[in-house]
Amino acid sequence: MRKLYGKEYKHLETKNLFRELFLGLRIFIKSRNTNKSKAKNIHIAMIDGETYHGGMCDRFKGIITLYAYCKYKNLPFRIKYTYPFRLEDYLSPTAYDWTLKENEYTDCPLYCRTLYMRREHLGRRLIRLKSKKQIHFYSNLDCLPHINEAFKDYTDTKTWGELFKELFKPATILEERLKSIKKEIGDGYYAAVFRFQNLLGDFKEYKYKPIGDSDKAEELIDKCIKSILSLKKKHGNQPLLITSDSITFLKRVSGIEGVHIIPGSLAHMDGGGGIT
Repeated sequence: MRKLYGKEYKHLETKNLFRELFLGLRIFIKSRNTNKSKAKNIHIAMIDGETYHGGMCDRFKGIITLYAYCKYKNLPFRIKYTYPFRLEDYLSPTAYDWTLKENEYTDCPLYCRTLYMRREHLGRRLIRLKSKKQIHFYSNLDCLPHINEAFKDYTDTKTWGELFKELFKPATILEERLKSIKKEIGDGYYAAVFRFQNLLGDFKEYKYKPIGDSDKAEELIDKCIKSILSLKKKHGNQPLLITSDSITFLKRVSGIEGVHIIPGSLAHMDGGGGIT
């Protein structure tokens, strides 16, 4: 998806302003939560299924963006990640406790404000934000370069990886699964990711359409397999982990000697519905 600038970006900011007003109102009508938060000025990264959030990587881009902003401004930061699973079931806090505590969260418009920033890669509305209300932040983009630029004269800025490690470590269930996978693959493995976005017709994702021509699809698969063989030639006998959003492709490459895949089903985290 192309990035917007100038008048187009300003228009996007205006559209998102109206979207966030309707989103916040719709959530309040559903919940009827009139409670006031016991904590002041909390900023919450929202992944609650009330709007489109993107895939796993997109979700973490928004989370890290808000965490950096809160860290540099010394503001309390939380995550409400409930869709399609609870984040706490798979990741635990490390240096910073981002979990919501009892009576911290409110949906009441008197005490909270929704900040919907989908596609706003410059992060201008977040950087300029002035509010004493609880902030519910929806974003799917990495604005960290712009956040760092805005605050570099006032604090020591951090890299994306540093911020991620301050927030997350594997929870028990994920830690055990990772150990099992590592034991199966072996030490010293390397990895390659192949992203098809439904080109092979087996991964429903928003409005992306399959190639539709079986010969062209086969040509694409062959091209990717050749790149895998090239990698194997370069890295010798090192184990190679292949991940992909296409089960068709994973089945094809699983038979290559020295190649490992992670078994299981595949689905987009937003359910694959249409969105612009």
